[in-house]
Amino acid sequence: MSSKMAINLLKPLLPYIPLLPTPVLSLFPSLILHIASHPRPSSTNFISASTTHPLHAPLIFTLISIPIIYILGLVSGNVSWVDRLWPFYTPFCTGFLVLWLFLNDEGGVYGHNLPRVLLMFGLQILWSIRLLSHALKRDFYNLKSEDYRYTAFRRIVPKPIFALVHIFVIAIAQPILLFSLSLPVYAIMSLPPSELAITSSYGISFGTLSAYLPAKFTDTKSAPPSTIALNLADLVVACLAIGCLVMEYRTDKAMYEFQNTKHSLMASLPPNQLVQPGAATSAGEGGAKNEVNKKRLPRPSAYPPSHHPGFPTRGMFRWSRHANFASEQIFWMTQALFVIAGSESSGVTRRSWGDGCVWAPCFALSILFCASTFLTEWITSRKFPAYKSYKRVVGQFLPQETLWLWVIGTVMGTRQRHIEKVYGPVKVASNGKTVESKKSR
Repeated sequence: MSSKMAINLLKPLLPYIPLLPTPVLSLFPSLILHIASHPRPSSTNFISASTTHPLHAPLIFTLISIPIIYILGLVSGNVSWVDRLWPFYTPFCTGFLVLWLFLNDEGGVYGHNLPRVLLMFGLQILWSIRLLSHALKRDFYNLKSEDYRYTAFRRIVPKPIFALVHIFVIAIAQPILLFSLSLPVYAIMSLPPSELAITSSYGISFGTLSAYLPAKFTDTKSAPPSTIALNLADLVVACLAIGCLVMEYRTDKAMYEFQNTKHSLMASLPPNQLVQPGAATSAGEGGAKNEVNKKRLPRPSAYPPSHHPGFPTRGMFRWSRHANFASEQIFWMTQALFVIAGSESSGVTRRSWGDGCVWAPCFALSILFCASTFLTEWITSRKFPAYKSYKRVVGQFLPQETLWLWVIGTVMGTRQRHIEKVYGPVKVASNGKTVESKKSR
């Protein structure tokens, strides 16, 4: 009976199986054929096999990592395992693609795309180094630590809901998303010479770069020497990507220094010299139900007067509440922009599924960031009530949002009130007296 039920459930899906991408359909037959036919099967000779697609190795890595991430989260009670893989995951998948180019005999025909592939891979390595250094500085690889957003979310939702989020959003969706961010590299890697773009006369030809490439990529004559391998658009996109990494570094550094000095002062100052947000209103809240809710929700957090209103609002934070998040999203959009820079079209209308997916991963990443930012700001608003006014003054991601908020606030006459709450004088109770401490703007 159970087998019949399973067949009935799977039967409606059977017509859609041929619509799956070729790498997915051919993965298991190729793997089984290699294990059965090769005398000493290994990961290296599997990548070099003629039946292996460039995306087979990244797909296998993703399929293996999903159950491992989920089981580790269940056993340890800590669901941040996928977060610890973020600096490595996408460059690792891209590394498999580069490895296929060098190990597989068919990789030689794509020699004309190798310079752009290595440029994109190099930018991913820089991104990985920056994110890893920041994670190490924050002691994020302490196996007992968990992202505070997961901890807060676990407290406010029922256990079955968090269990579903754990398996589908954290353990399954995020590894697939990180894998998919390597698809623009695959799209560039598989471009034929006839579809390479010539955006200006300042491009570097394949003949010029072939002198620095391994013989494998020049002996096959994959493209005429006059083929443009890198053009001016590549330089523009690469500069934009590096600019995003610089902005991420500066924003994370400023946030880390602000939080570090704030907590150091909190440890050295007595409680009566700290700002206690929401202290006056919390006393009026009562009832058993409210007390239970207060224990589950984030509570107002004290902070030194010098760090009013409890979160950074100066420098780049006057223009964007999350400049690092915005830069992260734009960085991965630049990976998709390389497809535009390197080809005559994005290929969405007339080429394979790989080119059609180059934009989907970065937009999926933006959806994840929007959801994560919503939770982050909800927690911050609970801890620091002035954050609600800060949201009315400064845009979430881009400076253009801040400009619109300025226009709306000025027209509605609410801007000055919100500015005073964020940048105005700080009142601290000290020895029974009220002291005003102005924050420099």
